[in-house]
Amino acid sequence: MRILFFGAYFPRPNNPTTGTWALAQIAALREAGHEVRVISPLPAIPLLITRVLGRGTSAACPARHQWNGIETNYVRWPIYPVGPLAQRFRDDPGSFLRIAWTLSSRRFLKIAAEFRPDIVFAHHGQLGGFVASKVAQRMRVPFFVTEHSFGEVESCANNPRRKRLYAQMLNGISGWIAVAERMRNTMREIFPDAPFLTLHNGAEPIPAELSDTPRPPMLAGRSIVLCATFFYKRKNVPLLVKSFDQIAARHPNALLVIAGDGDDKRNVSSAIESAQNRSQIIALGALSHRDVLQHMVWCDVFAHIGINEPFATVFLEAMMAGKPIIFAHDGGIADVARDGIHGLGVAPNDEAGAAAALDSLLSDGVLRLKLAAAAADLAHTELTWSGNVSRLTGLFEAARRV
Repeated sequence: MRILFFGAYFPRPNNPTTGTWALAQIAALREAGHEVRVISPLPAIPLLITRVLGRGTSAACPARHQWNGIETNYVRWPIYPVGPLAQRFRDDPGSFLRIAWTLSSRRFLKIAAEFRPDIVFAHHGQLGGFVASKVAQRMRVPFFVTEHSFGEVESCANNPRRKRLYAQMLNGISGWIAVAERMRNTMREIFPDAPFLTLHNGAEPIPAELSDTPRPPMLAGRSIVLCATFFYKRKNVPLLVKSFDQIAARHPNALLVIAGDGDDKRNVSSAIESAQNRSQIIALGALSHRDVLQHMVWCDVFAHIGINEPFATVFLEAMMAGKPIIFAHDGGIADVARDGIHGLGVAPNDEAGAAAALDSLLSDGVLRLKLAAAAADLAHTELTWSGNVSRLTGLFEAARRV
């Protein structure tokens, strides 16, 4: 099957940490025998402006790149969902997208015509999904969209303009996919006639060479709590630091290791500097995906208490590595990970609850091993990308027969 994929959140040669989960799913589709082409729309930002602002990797991104044989086209278009225009885009994305499509449609359609897809597939309705729907309608092929954000869907309830954009995107869609039950319930409430379903994300087993690599000296013999995430406010990294600081003195052998970077870096750094036990906290900065997986292997507990996490694949990677997880109850991971069985769940924004969960797992090695074994079993048997792709393939084949 020839699958044309649209994803704005996709790795770039000069920013390979963005959208690694999207690349993993596309790689699994290819490994399943499908021919896949990727189109990643990027903001059309002049290189000079990115140098002045000190941010923005799209300007230096090449127009084409291959990721282990997966042909990827990076198409620039006048959409800027960050910076000064971010709020205006959130309030009325349709006005921006319609202009952008008018100016850029020839490039998208040319790639699609050359590839001749059987299926068009996208992530995120308001960006990739919008383009996918336009291309699929022109090509007269089925299309599917997977949502990866609670906020993008839930905001349609109170924003008529956003709701109208989504309604246009959903016109003729073969399947609208949620990554969590909470997301599907919202879809049902706002768009009751849409063909929605839930399909959880996946992960792949940790490479053997990482599992065989011993800890470096600075981590040897320590009880390690790992957090790996982008630094956005809802990720609650400063709250995790405060929670760990509450119980660190009772566990002098414990370390909190934090991997990540992002807009909330100043608050994360401030929380670490203010911690009474800051000598037990290590900030690694942004790491490659492979290095994150290595730290998954080295850690004893994985903790991520961000709120409104749709279905963060980082939890699945930790479970693949055989680690118990600490997670917030409002996230999509709570669909599959059970409190007290695969890890410990805490209420959103609950500093004391997170501290208690950390204390429990650092105090009880038997409990850690029990939860870790159950987490690994769940991940390896039910939450792989190959399993996700198997179900996707069934959906795609059924749509082609209609």
